[in-house]
Amino acid sequence: MEPFRVAVSDPVPVDWTDRTGPATVVDVVRVAAKDPARRSGKVVANLGAGNSTAAITGPRSAPIQSWLDQLTKRLDVVVFDPRGLGRDAGRIECPRSPASILGLVRGQDEATWRAHAKENAAYDAGCRQAAGPAFAGLNSWQMAHDLDALRAALGEEKLRYFGNSYGTTYGQAYAELFGARLERLYLDGVADHTQARLVDWLSDHAQAQEQQLSRFRDWCARTPSCALYGVDAAAAWDDLVASAGHSTGDLFAGALVGMNPPRWPDLARAIAKARAGDFGDFRTVLQYPPNGPTGSVQSATLCHDFVPALPGYHRFLRIERQLKAIAPRFGWIEGRYQLGRCVGIPGEPAYPPHPLSAPHSPPVLVTIGELDNNTGHLGAAHVASQFPRARPVRHGDGHAAYLLGNTCLRRHGNAYLIDGTLPAPGTVCPGELAP
Repeated sequence: MEPFRVAVSDPVPVDWTDRTGPATVVDVVRVAAKDPARRSGKVVANLGAGNSTAAITGPRSAPIQSWLDQLTKRLDVVVFDPRGLGRDAGRIECPRSPASILGLVRGQDEATWRAHAKENAAYDAGCRQAAGPAFAGLNSWQMAHDLDALRAALGEEKLRYFGNSYGTTYGQAYAELFGARLERLYLDGVADHTQARLVDWLSDHAQAQEQQLSRFRDWCARTPSCALYGVDAAAAWDDLVASAGHSTGDLFAGALVGMNPPRWPDLARAIAKARAGDFGDFRTVLQYPPNGPTGSVQSATLCHDFVPALPGYHRFLRIERQLKAIAPRFGWIEGRYQLGRCVGIPGEPAYPPHPLSAPHSPPVLVTIGELDNNTGHLGAAHVASQFPRARPVRHGDGHAAYLLGNTCLRRHGNAYLIDGTLPAPGTVCPGELAP
C-alpha cells in the first residue's frame, strides 16, 4: 500500500467573515506520488457527500484503488472532508437522523408534510445543539475558504482540484471566490448550484428523470436478460401506476432507487412481478440507503446550500403542477424527493444558489453523464455553460463515472489533472458501466 498521511488542517475560522471568532478543523489525507522524481504536483479532491477520507484510509473499493494508482504515478493526492463530516477532528455528531428522504414520496398529503417537517426540525435542532458555534460554518462558502487555506498550507501557489458530486459545489464556490488561484478544475457528477429559482432547479431534475424512464425502456428493448424484454417497459410502468391506487407512493419510492442504471435489472423484475400482482420488490429489494449515517450533518449542510428558502405545502403544490406538466410520467416526483431532504430545516447559515460568476477561472473540465439521475445532465450542462472557458465532455454513463472507472473519462480526466491536457472540443465518451 502506498504511504499515506492522515492529518487535520490548521485551525480555520468557523466564520471566515470573523477570523477572530471560534475555530474548527477539517480532516485531510495525503497519498504521496509513488516516484517523487516524476511528481508533477498535487491535486486536492473531494469525492462527494459525507466522508471522503474514509474511502482512502479504510478498505478501498476497486475503483477508488485504481483511481489512486493512476493519479499517484505523477501526483500527490490530497483528499479532504468538509467541516463537520470528518472521521475525528471537528466531527459533529447529531443525536437524531433526518426524516426519510422518501417520506414525501410515500405519503403525499398535508399531514405527512407536517409530520415530515417536524421530524427534520428535530434533527436540525439536535445538530445545532451538538455543534455549538461550529454550526454557523456549515455551508459551501465557508468550505471554499477552507479549501484555499488548504492550498496555502500545501505550499501551492495555485490549486488543482477534482470534485465529484457534492464536491463540485465546493469547486463552483472556489472558482467564484478564488478563480485566479485555480490552476485546474475538474468537475464530474455536477450538482447545479447556479439556479436561483427553486422551480427551475426542480424542473431540470424532473426532466432528467423523465428521460431516464425512456432510457430504461430502451435498455430493456435491447437486453434479452431484462425481465420486461419484448414489452414497452415505460408503458408497463404507466399501466402499473394507473392501476396501483393508494400504493403509488411505494411504486415511486422504489422506482427512484431503480432508475439508477446499476439497478435497472431490479426495477424491471419489480415491474414484471407487480404486473402479476406482487408489489413486494418495490418495498424490499428497491430500498433506498439511509439518508446519511445517524449523526451526520450532511442533510443540514445540503439544505443550507441548495434549499435555504422552502415553500409551504400549498405553494409546493403549485410548483408540483408545473413539474407534472413537463414530466408527467415519472420525473415530477423529483419535487417531493428533493424537498424531502429539507422540509422543516431552517436555511441558515445559508449559501443560496445563484448564477455562476467565475471570470478568472482557468479552462475547466466538466464531464456530463447522460444516464446520471442523481445530478442530472441538464444541471451539469447549465453549470458548464457559465464557465468562460469550460470544456464539457458528455458520456454515456451515470453518476460518478470517472471515479467508478469509465476508461475514456479516466484517460481524459487524468491527462488534464496531471499534464493540463484538455480533450478536444466535442469529445464524447461512450458508456461502459451500465448493465
